[in-house]
Amino acid sequence: MEFGISLPTYPEGATVEGFVAVARAAERLGYTSAWTTDHVIMPPEQAGPYASIFEPLMVLAYLAAQTESVRLGISVIVVPQRNGIVLAKELATLDHLSGGRLVVGVGAGWNEAEFRMLDAGERFHRRGQYLDETLRVWRHLWTDPAQPFAGRFYDLPEVAFGPLPLTAGGPPVWVGGSSEAARRRAGRSGAAWHPVNVPADEIATQFAVVQQAAEDAGRAAPVIAPRLSMQFGTSYGGPVSASGARALEAGSSDEMVEKLGAYRDAGVSEIICHFGFPDGNAVVEAMERFAAEVMPAFV
Repeated sequence: MEFGISLPTYPEGATVEGFVAVARAAERLGYTSAWTTDHVIMPPEQAGPYASIFEPLMVLAYLAAQTESVRLGISVIVVPQRNGIVLAKELATLDHLSGGRLVVGVGAGWNEAEFRMLDAGERFHRRGQYLDETLRVWRHLWTDPAQPFAGRFYDLPEVAFGPLPLTAGGPPVWVGGSSEAARRRAGRSGAAWHPVNVPADEIATQFAVVQQAAEDAGRAAPVIAPRLSMQFGTSYGGPVSASGARALEAGSSDEMVEKLGAYRDAGVSEIICHFGFPDGNAVVEAMERFAAEVMPAFV
């Protein structure tokens, strides 16, 4: 099982120096991937940790020049809040800037107020349909843009679209979310199913929907790669799953190995670690301890 790291691009207190230090530490310590998070604008009463957050695509463009080997991802970009064709161009460009290291995590979003403020309010109740069609138009533009594309949201004639992504067919798409619709989307279209804070004992049950959707689509099932909130210590008040169970209780290194082992046994191939600190130095410190005391158990 491999491990990635959620970059400290939020909340208040996050800095450029901090997330650069974390991305570089990921390469030094053997983490396979580094991930930004997406929100643009939030109502004050709903802002929470997202009141101050760096824009994910610009962060990845910057980190592409600051790193050499770590995969760079978005966990996850809210596709229906954006123009999907412009996004296809931005992602193709990022794939080149990173030397083919880009991974695109996608989601349908949840905050209707944010959609309205981004002048995408009419998409909110059709956001899943918009996301599904956008994934299809990306593959179209990234593989055969000379052919027309006709859909509900996009109607393209033969077009000139280049450069194509450096990765043949486009960068891998990880589908976020644990709703049934998101899991079916992951099965139909994803290289990975990428939920957040799903407890290990729920993974297999939820993944059955992903597997069935993949089978119905005539393709291999995607891998399982969740993001988990975690920290060392004796207590943790972080996010919980939809069922109310904590994704990963805090504890000693041995306890963390035991709990992460349950994810491995459930079929998880990669875990994105979210240590939750805005201070890059604090994240690096946690990464170093995790790499020394936890990761060797999963080599």
